[in-house]
Amino acid sequence: MGNLWIGRPGSMTEIDQAAKSFDRSSDLGVSEFKSLGGRVTVTRNQSPVRRLKLAWDLLAPAHARALDRLARRIDGSGPVFVVDPAAGNSLGLNQAAGTGIAGATDITGLAQWFRTSTTGTVAESTTAAGTFAFTAADATSTVAWRCVNTVGNFPAAPGMSVSFRAPTAIAALGTCRVGIDYKKADGTYISSAGADGPVVTGTAPAGAAYATPTARPGTAGTYSLAGACLTYGGAPEDGLAGEGLPPMSVTGYSDTPGRPLPYRNFSIDLVEVSSAAG
Repeated sequence: MGNLWIGRPGSMTEIDQAAKSFDRSSDLGVSEFKSLGGRVTVTRNQSPVRRLKLAWDLLAPAHARALDRLARRIDGSGPVFVVDPAAGNSLGLNQAAGTGIAGATDITGLAQWFRTSTTGTVAESTTAAGTFAFTAADATSTVAWRCVNTVGNFPAAPGMSVSFRAPTAIAALGTCRVGIDYKKADGTYISSAGADGPVVTGTAPAGAAYATPTARPGTAGTYSLAGACLTYGGAPEDGLAGEGLPPMSVTGYSDTPGRPLPYRNFSIDLVEVSSAAG
């Protein structure tokens, strides 16, 4: 499965021991009604709810303690985020497609992206509502991606491998450059990983809590934001559907002594939430 990172942004914990079970099922919210005549009517909630169930045998004590603190909310309330190496694209679904809610200027629309240069503009198409593009005014214009679920930067932790691929239209340019900016828990900039071309891979440095992907077309023009990909520990692909980093809450866990001690057998259940508190 590869390494798994779980926790609140700024306090991510690495679990490097493969789980014996890793259920990534989604509750589609589908219900059926069968009439007396035998016909079936199906209804479905607008947004499926994702669930995660993870279990380990003989988990290292330090890792078990970290999960125990999360499960019992010792370090505070609020949702947690699971950085899943099985996810192909951690950008939001609409964000990866370069789309959003028509007319929205918040994180559901225009605010999914922002410029990090003095020039350049992110704007909604005037001919295709809900479709967004970046206009580079010159060779220095650079666009960046916000994490839709955290409404800020993407979570990261020291030693974590992060890779990013530019949107399809920008990746096709021979002048493009991509990067990943690393920041502390308070948002202070630490350093960047950069590469000429459409793909960059970097390792989060000491003190890192966040990562922000960036793309610089290098040529003036207007470019669709569709096709971008952000991955943790994987190879980013062109046009891969976004899975996002949904906020999750712990709904149950088990913690039993392992043999030999002090190893522990641990499982944790999480469900995607709109918010979590207390």
